Amino acid sequence: MTSTPTKNTKAVKEDVSKKTVLIIEDMNEMRLMLKSMMLSLGYTNIELEASGQSALKRMEAKSFDIILSDYNLGGQINGQQVLEISRKNNLLSHSNIFIMITADTGYDSVSSALEHRPDSYMVKPFTPSTLHRRLDRIKKQKSIFSSVYESRNNDNYEKMEKEAKTIMNKYPQYRNLCLKAIGESLLSRTDYKAAKIHYMGVLKENKELSWAYFGVAQCDLSLQQPMSAIENLEKAINISRHFLPAYDNLADAHEELRDFQGAQKAMAKSLEVSPRSLARTKRLGKLSIKIKEWKTAEQAYSRVIRSTRNTQHEKIEYYYEHLKCLIAIQENDAQDPQIAEKLKRSLTRLRQLGKDNPTAVTNSFRVEVQQYLHRSRREDAIKSWKQWKQLIASGKASSITREQELTLQRKLGIA
Repeated sequence: MTSTPTKNTKAVKEDVSKKTVLIIEDMNEMRLMLKSMMLSLGYTNIELEASGQSALKRMEAKSFDIILSDYNLGGQINGQQVLEISRKNNLLSHSNIFIMITADTGYDSVSSALEHRPDSYMVKPFTPSTLHRRLDRIKKQKSIFSSVYESRNNDNYEKMEKEAKTIMNKYPQYRNLCLKAIGESLLSRTDYKAAKIHYMGVLKENKELSWAYFGVAQCDLSLQQPMSAIENLEKAINISRHFLPAYDNLADAHEELRDFQGAQKAMAKSLEVSPRSLARTKRLGKLSIKIKEWKTAEQAYSRVIRSTRNTQHEKIEYYYEHLKCLIAIQENDAQDPQIAEKLKRSLTRLRQLGKDNPTAVTNSFRVEVQQYLHRSRREDAIKSWKQWKQLIASGKASSITREQELTLQRKLGIA
């Protein structure tokens, strides 16, 4: 009787020893503890990363069978963002296992509404045996749904629906997952009317499923029914305020109705839930500029600039938009020293980034002259214009039309 568990343990060790594991944890002690746990379970091919940024680079270079990531990583990218970016960039397949580790006992209510959910989550502290059981449960589920994943990967959505229905009949405990897969297959086949009927049927059984309201809203948007979409998206958000894709589609629906204030409000609310989202922050900035809410727009682009500075995502365009906001604010309050300082910093960085871009150089001087004139600093504006002319003559700044030059000289009082 005592020999059987030993044989099983060895079999597991032999089976998992070739599996690759990535542990993402910013605290050294926890990193080593997780590694020790995985070693005790028979995993030997284990790599460690201390930040989300470095983990993503490693995942770009290599595929991992199992990823254990802490939620709060202490840097610019948290564990949820690692999961989202890796899924969007196809760094994770459905056969890979991603487990989120958190100290927050309320994470389940948050993760249930996320577009990109981990396969599971573990609340600290936990034991190796708990982790082992969780891994076994995930592997079993992935094995059961392998035909659904394969059909999705092959864009065979009719087969995906058929496989999901088969699983639902055989394993009723996975009913909700199967219903979601069926809805996805119908949406992917652009059968929006059938998809809407499907989601409405799900809601007849359970009116507390935010994903089903979201599914109905996706159909509404595709069927050119933005008002109905707004109603269903608001229901999804009321059930789960962390359902971030619902805010995106809510903004889409408002934009379709030319209600840019409503779209801006949706983006602002989404950032209360997930303040680190770069895409949503940029969208808030664009929408705020559209409705001339300059202070909100300036704050949004300030966050974008802080998040992207000295990274591959930093762009000249962000500084153009930021400067546009600052100039608009300055028109109403020309003497605000904070605005002047922000203008100076953004102009300096714009020139650093665009020093080899004549258009960027010209645009930076255009802003500089304009902000000096707003502050009644005519001599500084003239000095800036002279420097700008020299750079145009040398080819380092792009030229402006004769008409633009005359207009500028009149404003400077030197025409």
